[in-house]
Amino acid sequence: MTEALKPVFGWEGGLFTVEARFNRLFSRLFSSTRRRRRACRRMSRAPLPAAHPGGHHGTNAKPGVFSPIGKSLRNYKDSRQIESLEPKGKPVPTRVLMRPQTASDGNGTLRAFSSRHFLKLIEDTGKVGFWSADLRKEEVDASPGLYRIIGLDPASRVTFGFGLDMIHPDDKAAHADQIAVLRNGQPISREFRIIRPDRTQRWLLHHAEVILGQDGKPNQGMGVVFDVTARHDAMNAVMQRHDRLNALIAATAAVFWLNKANGEPSEMPQWMALTGQSHAEMEGMGWLNAVHPDDRARTQAAWMTAVEHTAPYNTDYRVLCADGIYRWFNARGAPVLNRDGSVREWVGVCLNVPGRNRYGASGTEASPPPSPQATATASAEAGLTSGQVRAARGLTGLSKEELAKLANVSVSTLNRLEDSNSAIQPRPDTILAVRRALEGVGVEFIFEAGKKPGVREA
Repeated sequence: MTEALKPVFGWEGGLFTVEARFNRLFSRLFSSTRRRRRACRRMSRAPLPAAHPGGHHGTNAKPGVFSPIGKSLRNYKDSRQIESLEPKGKPVPTRVLMRPQTASDGNGTLRAFSSRHFLKLIEDTGKVGFWSADLRKEEVDASPGLYRIIGLDPASRVTFGFGLDMIHPDDKAAHADQIAVLRNGQPISREFRIIRPDRTQRWLLHHAEVILGQDGKPNQGMGVVFDVTARHDAMNAVMQRHDRLNALIAATAAVFWLNKANGEPSEMPQWMALTGQSHAEMEGMGWLNAVHPDDRARTQAAWMTAVEHTAPYNTDYRVLCADGIYRWFNARGAPVLNRDGSVREWVGVCLNVPGRNRYGASGTEASPPPSPQATATASAEAGLTSGQVRAARGLTGLSKEELAKLANVSVSTLNRLEDSNSAIQPRPDTILAVRRALEGVGVEFIFEAGKKPGVREA
């Protein structure tokens, strides 16, 4: 590590070092992992051996004497020189390796891990850096990781003023007081942006603490800085998608709704505003009470079919709005699936259809649903009748499931289409989709004046 790991001051009756302060900081930063927390507490509490020069609590401790951090490891050129403490045939638990050891090699050098090795391991991720400083001065001792985060050459000089100047202009009003807060004896935890010398922007999370001098006034400061740019970028991407969806819904839909996996309402505040229904009135299938009585059975059948088959939902119905007027809406929805294929929830919209409805009527006045005979006529005008669908399937040998897949409709829709007496008939665009699917597999539909519609091979 660098000069950032120098000790800062001593007290009467004992000596505190940056090493001990970092151990306490580790215990707080990694509190989510119980094993690390216990290990770090042991490191900070365990007494050093008496042979340690200038020990923390030894008899040689003197007020105001500074003890270099990790002095017992000074003879090591790097952390790779630490030898295994495992005796032959007897494995040593990891937690033992993390404690200061009293055993020494032939040269009298302690074999142990210090905070320096843990700091280096953490800084090698490239997302964290450390600093320490005399708060009465301007210069800051920064670790290599901090230089890397702020984009500076490790040989350059870092001061408090330079660090504050790097804060993004939009964040300076709220975060330019950090050093003043520390000099008043208060710890800080801030998240803000900086602009590095190469003009790139980074998000930083800064935690810092203050160490009081013998006179009880703020004397030294130390902190840890995390680069959290990736987290902010991910959050911004999610928010952008959310904003786009909201803008699209606001421009096209009158109602956005969420239903539970079983099809019952979950979140429908816009529906309640549109209809005047309360949450209690809307629960279960209560939302259907706001649908026109003549459309209610058809709407319920379409919704239950979609829920039963985990299929997209698309139907039109009239809604009694809060102002007492029935208006036509096109309701569309789709299931949101879990990874195992089960339904997590349903999401959908109700689109306002001004001036027209599924039966071709205009205006907002209520109109009765067509009779089965009228539906059959409409089907013929659209180019398909119930008898033709049955005959075409028989001619091609397609099952209902196969035809439904080709036409991108549900099997229940085909059942209603083939039953001319069904009170619930598919929409003209659905009939047209079925016709195109059958024509695509070699069926020709015949419409001759004075004769019944028929089918033949193309």
